[in-house]
Amino acid sequence: MPEEPKTDSDEIKVTDRRSFTQSGERRAPDQPKLEATRTKAASSGEASGSQEDPYAISFENFVRYLAQVAIHQMAGERNPATGAVERNLEEARQTIEILTMLKDKTRNNLNADEKRTLEDLLVHLKIEFSRRAASPKR
Repeated sequence: MPEEPKTDSDEIKVTDRRSFTQSGERRAPDQPKLEATRTKAASSGEASGSQEDPYAISFENFVRYLAQVAIHQMAGERNPATGAVERNLEEARQTIEILTMLKDKTRNNLNADEKRTLEDLLVHLKIEFSRRAASPKR
């Protein structure tokens, strides 16, 4: 059978995206292509109903992460050597204070969802902290 000529769409393009050259030196970043990709992705995201990546770093996700850290510090973790659960309420208090500081420093700069998320998390964390501080076994 005769072989059909290949079109451009059948070709495979390989792009080297490694951060270092073969000699081990750092490559210069390819900023124009990166910016064009970001602009294109941003415009397509707006057109498709602005679907956001739930794992993208945003203020709300950062605040939720800090809240998870505080809960983990309050709940404690099992020490593999002793088998006892060790809580660190002082670290949890510091994490809650960091969230409070963020609330104060970002006042009037947050949208309604970010403000509500931060305030709700702080209320729940403070309640849980007071419960755990009052009962040493919990």
